[in-house]
Amino acid sequence: MNTLNGPVFAPYAELSDYTRAVAEAEAGYGPLPVWTGDRGDLLAGIALAEQVYAGHRTPDPADTGILFGDDPLPEALRALVAPLARHWVTDPARLPEEGSVLLVGTYGALRGDEVQGIVEATHAAGRPLFLLTGRDVHSLSWVVAKQYGRVVPGAAVGVVSELDAAEPVPGADVWCGAEDMRRLDVRELALGRVWQRVLFHGNGKDDQLNLGQFTLCGASPVAAPPGALGPRCAYGLGCNKPMDKLIPAHSVRAAELVLANCFSGALAGHAMYDPKYLILLNALDGPAQTVVATLTACDGQRPENLAWLTGAARAGSAAGAVNASLRDINPYPAFAQVGLQSSGLADEPQPQPQPAEDFPLHAVGARLTGLLDSGLLGPDYPLRPRLRALSDTLLHDVVRTVAMAPPDAAAALVGLTKETKSLDLALAHRFAKHHDDPVLQFPTYFGERSVAEAPVPAATPCACGRPLVSYRRRGRVPAVTDTVQLVCARCGDVANTLLDSADLSVKAPAHVVAGDSLHVVIEAEARRAGTVNLGVVLPVYLDAKVGPVLRRVEATRPGERVHAEFTVTMAAAATPQAYYFCPYAVQDLGISVARVHFTLHPAGTARHNDRDREHTRA
Repeated sequence: MNTLNGPVFAPYAELSDYTRAVAEAEAGYGPLPVWTGDRGDLLAGIALAEQVYAGHRTPDPADTGILFGDDPLPEALRALVAPLARHWVTDPARLPEEGSVLLVGTYGALRGDEVQGIVEATHAAGRPLFLLTGRDVHSLSWVVAKQYGRVVPGAAVGVVSELDAAEPVPGADVWCGAEDMRRLDVRELALGRVWQRVLFHGNGKDDQLNLGQFTLCGASPVAAPPGALGPRCAYGLGCNKPMDKLIPAHSVRAAELVLANCFSGALAGHAMYDPKYLILLNALDGPAQTVVATLTACDGQRPENLAWLTGAARAGSAAGAVNASLRDINPYPAFAQVGLQSSGLADEPQPQPQPAEDFPLHAVGARLTGLLDSGLLGPDYPLRPRLRALSDTLLHDVVRTVAMAPPDAAAALVGLTKETKSLDLALAHRFAKHHDDPVLQFPTYFGERSVAEAPVPAATPCACGRPLVSYRRRGRVPAVTDTVQLVCARCGDVANTLLDSADLSVKAPAHVVAGDSLHVVIEAEARRAGTVNLGVVLPVYLDAKVGPVLRRVEATRPGERVHAEFTVTMAAAATPQAYYFCPYAVQDLGISVARVHFTLHPAGTARHNDRDREHTRA
């Protein structure tokens, strides 16, 4: 698989031979030199790497680099390290405020307590951070040499997850999810091919990453100091997994390897076990030029798998893409990247499909809680089963494994939007046909269980010409939805709305005679693009009919004012007196209701020529 005439890498036990080989490599010929010293175990990783890399590359350097460690690196190794950063500083305090950062040193030199400040500062600023390290100077020499390798063409991209049971997504040649893991030979899957990039995702700790019956193992042939802490195998008690199910991390043939489990890449001083068992160091001794591992506890799930798969190029590093995805649940730097951007990282992928609509999850969830759990609706309310089903679906779909996974979120929002739209129509029909529908009692029911905030003057006056005041009523308990009421000193409450529902304005004559009709124009300011249901509710004691029963209008953008016209026809025998009717709007389970007063005169009375009046929001 190596397209060169000779090997890509060459190991050297003697420093003098390594120094001469570095000079030849700098001159542009010869394989990439590795100073192995007495580390014969590195030869296995170098041999496997010949199957992973097809030649040399010039890696994209970091903006600023810092060398750590009391003992200086050999000059030959420093010569290979130098091109990996554009600028070098000797003091972390002299780091520029912008640009990517590279930390270089053996594992013991990059002590957690010393570099944690840099890790946190770069994470907070969204700056890419890269590390180059290894269990000793020989491992570091190997990691540095691999930065100049170019992965073979056609290698696979894979996701292997014990915890992700959802459907595969485009972008991975191999996708082994939780269900697949029960029937596949994961060891053969992991070791049986060359990977351009591969992510392993499961529970675990410093020394292992669990994959169902299998485990990615961190134990190295390198001896631990006497008395060093280790897992049960360090005490001669064997492994907690069958030996034929172990997958040595250093045997995975990958240019980029992700160890997505807790503490897989703990820094020196932060790790539980001796470096002999640290899975990060084991992986670095193998072929991988880039290893992404976790510094501490990590709650990475499907969204992080997808962020790694599609977002590394945009984020500037694979670890940066995953950390950015994790900020909502792990607001600290969870992942670190050892190695620069791998040669397995292709050009920026096509963007993943995003949710088609900005569905108001929180508002709809609050409205469902108010309808279902406040006591407003009885157990036999006809729409309760559908409302409960929507609430259950929403609670499932807002879990971050769905909400933050673009393909899954898009499909979920389509379903939520469709059912919410259908329930909006069902509620609107009930209001049109059942003036006593209990949902319409929300102003009183919620109001009695709320606390009113200070009134605020409304921007427009009441239809009678007097000032209006608006105030929010906050539910005393979470199940009571917040509402807004507009009040006139003469007309009383002329508008009630669930919080953040569509604003209403109404135009209608103030007088009508029996047998005649009121021409009513309802306008609604939509909260978002979509269908707004408009209608009119008549009091039971008014002998009249509304036509049409309901109108559905489409808003093309948030804030758009849509309107519909209705005719309220009075019966010839209707009793003359003062009445009101209630225009309403329903969108995303947000309900707005206005109260419009008018006077009905006896048949034959001279027509009143009052100009139309405008009622403000409901």
